[in-house]
Order: sequence, then structure tokens, then C-alpha cells
Amino acid sequence: MTRNSDFWLSFVVLGFCAVASALTIDVPTGGTGGTVGPNFLPWLMIGGLSLFALILLWRSQRHTPAAQAPFGARLLAQLGGFLLLMLAYAWAYEPIGYLVSSVVFFVVALLLLGERRLLQLVLVPPAIVGAVYVVFTYVMQVYMP
Repeated sequence: MTRNSDFWLSFVVLGFCAVASALTIDVPTGGTGGTVGPNFLPWLMIGGLSLFALILLWRSQRHTPAAQAPFGARLLAQLGGFLLLMLAYAWAYEPIGYLVSSVVFFVVALLLLGERRLLQLVLVPPAIVGAVYVVFTYVMQVYMP
């Protein structure tokens, strides 16, 4: 049985989650009063990514024509592009700030995945990034640079 690209991508993401978990072990846990501790966000993201990677792995085992994309040079280039994009995002996050760096990251990621609909590129990234900003800043009272 040949493995499709979703199968391999799910293992890449799970491997990333394992590395991130190992690096997050030493982050302090305590929050004060009604605030969350500094380890809350990393563990939330690791848990969410792991859950979606497992769903992707499960979906990759279905035998539908859409799930049968072969692992090839194009997918390898996309994975490499995402790795470079994530490194650029991590580098730009602190000096540029959450809002600008996240919207740019989101748009470039959508373009890398082949999204070409203008409304998707213009409306979705600011809406999602803005919603995350509001939740973290005003609901959970977590500082976002």
C-alpha cells in the first residue's frame, strides 16, 4: 500500500510536537490569581497540533481519490517552504509584533498551499489573527507583543 502525503505530513507534525514538548518541559507552570502560567500557551498549541495531526493521520487512511496524492518533490518543496516560513515567523514575531507577523505568515502560508481566491487571502487571515488577539489579550489577559 502506498502512503499519501497526508500520512507523512501527520508524522512530521507529530515529530515537531514531540520536539516542542521536550523543549517545553522546563517552562514554569505557575500562574497567579486568574491568569494562566507561562506554559499554558505552548501546551495548548502542542495539544491542538497533536490532535489535528492525529485526525490528519486517520483521514489519510481513507481510500478517497483526494487523499491519494503521492509523496513527491512538490510536497517536499512545500514542507521545506513551511519550515523556512515558520523560522522567519519566529524570527519576526518579537521585533515586528504578533498582528503584522501573523497576518503575513498566514497569507504566505495560504499562497504556499495554492490558495488563489482574493477574498480568502484578504479576509480570512486578519479575521482569525484578530480573533486570537482579542481572546488572548482581553479574555485571558496574556500579553501579545
